Amino acid sequence: MTLLLYACGCTAANVGKEDKEILRRFWRYAAREKLAEKGIAERVPVIARFFVGTPYASGTLEVAAEVTAEDLPVVNLRALDCVTFVENVLALAYLERYGNGAEQAFVDNLRKIRYRDGRIGGYASRLHYSSDWLYEMGRQGLLTDVTKFAGGVPYGKRIGFMTKNADRYPVLKASPAEKAQMKKVEEAINSRPYYYIPKHALRKACGRIREGDVVLITTTIKGLDTSHLGFAVKRDGKTYLLHASSAGKHVMLTAKPLDAYMAEIPSQSGIMLGRARRGK
Repeated sequence: MTLLLYACGCTAANVGKEDKEILRRFWRYAAREKLAEKGIAERVPVIARFFVGTPYASGTLEVAAEVTAEDLPVVNLRALDCVTFVENVLALAYLERYGNGAEQAFVDNLRKIRYRDGRIGGYASRLHYSSDWLYEMGRQGLLTDVTKFAGGVPYGKRIGFMTKNADRYPVLKASPAEKAQMKKVEEAINSRPYYYIPKHALRKACGRIREGDVVLITTTIKGLDTSHLGFAVKRDGKTYLLHASSAGKHVMLTAKPLDAYMAEIPSQSGIMLGRARRGK
């Protein structure tokens, strides 16, 4: 599989001045860390650490006109939620090179990671459900779903939260056509087999979790598959979560290991795991 560096002579017009400066700082960081010499999976935790301390903000993609005339995704490196944190890290991890000239490839990667088939085609083209996102990343060969391997059991939950709560989503509330498209997405999700590692089995499973794995936290909320995600980080033989925390208000490492962190949140039921491929 080739990397996601697209041959494109255009510029990433939707990258604002502040985001450009963050990318310039990242290019210097990438050079110091010799990212270009590392495999994809090795890059992920290094890149994730670059964003530690970045402010948390929700709803950064819920803008009135997300699709530009150039068919470019929204870029915001200044403030992140749990989803955009993971998206941006992976978009940077899959670059073929780092430094001046890589900006457009980053934006193209972001579009491929955020949208089904890498194409922006309405609200339902975005991968809103994390289980659907993990499936799509596997289909594209970007991540491997290792949940079953790590001790997962069938996750038979029925998904339908967005269409059943359409009033919470302005686009779905305003557009019956978009709601119908989202319903088809939910039906597709419900037609596939998924696995999860129940919370009570996490301690045993942590031995099979690798640093940099994407951790997708499943939820007890009716109709919803997951409620949070981040990256696994290993410390002294224990697994922690590096995530954009709504409680902590920034990108941070959990103070407690993953199993202890989740034990304190009743609505979190378990995890799914995605793993970046190791090669360049």
